[in-house]
Amino acid sequence: MKAHRLAGPFRGPLARGFDAFLAFRQDLATCHEHVRVALHHLDRFLVQRGSDAHELTRPLLEEWLTTLADRAPITRRNYFRVARQYCVFRARADPTVFIPDAISCPRVTARFRPYIYSEQEIRALVKAAAHLSGTLRPHTYVTLLLLLYTTGLRIGEAIRLQLRDIDHDSAIVHVRAGKFRKARLVPMTASLLARLDTYLQQRQRAGAPTHADAPLLWNPRRGAYSRVGVQHGISRLLRLVCGKRRGQRGHGPRVHDIRHAFAVHRLLRWYREGADVQAKLPLLATYLGHCTFLSTQYYLTATPELLAEASHRFHNGFGSVVRLSEELDDIR
Repeated sequence: MKAHRLAGPFRGPLARGFDAFLAFRQDLATCHEHVRVALHHLDRFLVQRGSDAHELTRPLLEEWLTTLADRAPITRRNYFRVARQYCVFRARADPTVFIPDAISCPRVTARFRPYIYSEQEIRALVKAAAHLSGTLRPHTYVTLLLLLYTTGLRIGEAIRLQLRDIDHDSAIVHVRAGKFRKARLVPMTASLLARLDTYLQQRQRAGAPTHADAPLLWNPRRGAYSRVGVQHGISRLLRLVCGKRRGQRGHGPRVHDIRHAFAVHRLLRWYREGADVQAKLPLLATYLGHCTFLSTQYYLTATPELLAEASHRFHNGFGSVVRLSEELDDIR
């Protein structure tokens, strides 16, 4: 569903509650597009049903879920979760409010596997971005792709960066509004810092504002870039480089998969450098802006290269023990 179709206000009996819930999620910086989509779908259902309910009840929830029978399992699960999160939010003000049991959440049997870009594909994406039309646009997209891949930033965090957030002396990116409003300092490589310097020069020549609060990524026609606009722009590059089909939403290469690739490639380099990977994992979690390593595990997809490196390290460390055990079994 297109974002512009969700711009209107809620019209159902729970409109005030939905508005308050979205404001709460915005304060936490977790008001993702799927939350708005789910609430607007529920709002339209209540309007069409002619409901005058003051709260979301079990019968209303179950009736709404039946209208999602033709949706993908992951969509039904996400819609249910949003409805449950809304009920939990309402229960803070009224403990008697119905909260759906988490165990009744629609199940998804197949786990989604992110697309892990190869280094060659990342280079191809950057090269394709450099050939985009416009004076500043190719420089913007090249800088953005390198920023996402070398720092692991979320796309929303990169879009919200301002000029003051780039510390050239310390080679640090200051992420001021991360997920859950968590701020963090992210080191940059020398090559990324040089790329940013080049981009800032191009940006200034294009007449972009230079005050500290100005957006880092600047669109000469519209000013600041929107998240949706940037995602569409990168998706076009993905169709060109990786063959992602138009309308292939949620499948195949995604913009967010660049963050997955960053985490997997960083782990792979640590293995190849002979580093203590277990000791490094908390550092990776902090770098990605996670509270615990449990969130970071979601990004560590087992690729053939990663499994090969882990197997090679295990063989070097414990191969002799395994061989001795096999020899003792033969003797017995």
